[in-house]
Amino acid sequence: MSSPGSLWNIRNLVTGAVAAVGTLATFKLVLDYRSYKNASQRRKVRMEEKKRRRVEAEPSARLPTDQELLGASFSAVKELEKQQQKQHQDRRSGVPLPVKEDRQLTCWLRSMGKSDLDDYKPKTRLLSARYLQLFYQSKCAQARSPESYKAAVDGHRADLEIAWKLLQCSPEEGSDEEVAVRLLALKVAKLLKDHQRMLPLFDSILARMKGPDPVVVIQEALAAFTTAPYLGRWESTRELGQLCIANGVKLDDLHEMSQENPEIPDLQTLFGIAQRKVPGLSDKDVPPQKIRWTEYLIKGLRIKTRSVECDDEKKKQEVQENFEAEIDSFREINVPSETKIVRSGAISQMLSFSMDPIPMVGPASDSKMLVRGFVNTAGGRRHEEIQIDIDEDNKEIWSGRYSCRQEFHPRVNLEVDIEIRLEERRQQQQQQQQYIETALAGTQRPGRCRGKGGASNRTRPSGC
Repeated sequence: MSSPGSLWNIRNLVTGAVAAVGTLATFKLVLDYRSYKNASQRRKVRMEEKKRRRVEAEPSARLPTDQELLGASFSAVKELEKQQQKQHQDRRSGVPLPVKEDRQLTCWLRSMGKSDLDDYKPKTRLLSARYLQLFYQSKCAQARSPESYKAAVDGHRADLEIAWKLLQCSPEEGSDEEVAVRLLALKVAKLLKDHQRMLPLFDSILARMKGPDPVVVIQEALAAFTTAPYLGRWESTRELGQLCIANGVKLDDLHEMSQENPEIPDLQTLFGIAQRKVPGLSDKDVPPQKIRWTEYLIKGLRIKTRSVECDDEKKKQEVQENFEAEIDSFREINVPSETKIVRSGAISQMLSFSMDPIPMVGPASDSKMLVRGFVNTAGGRRHEEIQIDIDEDNKEIWSGRYSCRQEFHPRVNLEVDIEIRLEERRQQQQQQQQYIETALAGTQRPGRCRGKGGASNRTRPSGC
């Protein structure tokens, strides 16, 4: 039997243990609370830091000073020029590269009204317009499908209108800036597919070259040479081509550019057609009212082989099989989707119907079309040509002749009658009218563009 003293000791031990556990629990609660409070404070600091960085990253609605815009445009142009060189290599590898946009600069330019532009010097406006033109072309070059290309064109066409407004400035007469503004304005007008803007710039270059005190700048001569076929100025195409060749321009280089990018017309082929003075096409200049910008989607193709000449019987049979045609017999052949004929001013562009299609280009009118193309291979050169007669009473079906001539062994001469079933898409200028009207009105495009506070009083409403 336990004594009263021992029971007292046990009771004290139990009481002490309970008190110790209570103290530890309380201490733990205090530590947990402090830890939670510290973690909450750290989380709050991190969130505020992220918010601050996000706000700083948002483009400012404040319009920049001339020096700010000049510096931003210069840096952005340099960056895009580097990206274009990478895209040139990327086009061969087939892997698209992202296009880096200067969001602050883009926001500034889209926020400017017509009256705001007067505050900036011609050099600043030139570099800003150059940025918008390079950004537009980079986005188009990045496209890897007809849908993505159309999205790039439609999504950034208003930027070209802003570039055009920026270039309506008055640099010092006879200065390098004046030449640069004129050349860039001509390039922007071509990208906009607007011959009404191209014509005055083209004529001003010719006037400088043929005036009482002629001034010939090879860059202007080359720009005019690349523009003349769009405007149907075939006499000028012949003269400017000869001038460029005399000043060291190699037409082979222009041809290679068109092979790498079918959107660029082959100036070597166009110069050759202009020199031949094809009746009804390249023998006379085209009136401005006859210039059109549209495209035709090829919905079907029927062919009938006229003749096949080849010094190799096996190759001859292979050619006939490729075209799935017999002599004097029309047959329908498959055409890849989105195959089209593009009417670009006074010229037409398309890809040939051969198994290894090549870019073709040539003069076009409302009644006829002639497109040619050639490719240099390891063995030699292959030429292809399409002549089309357009029936005024049936513009949905074009009839003509396709020919292919292979200059290397085995030599091949092929002639085929063709019937093309077409669907004309809406005029490109009508499709783009909403973008043009928006840009010319100086209205801002949807987007995020917030001010940072404490900025200059030269501000515009939020939105880009």
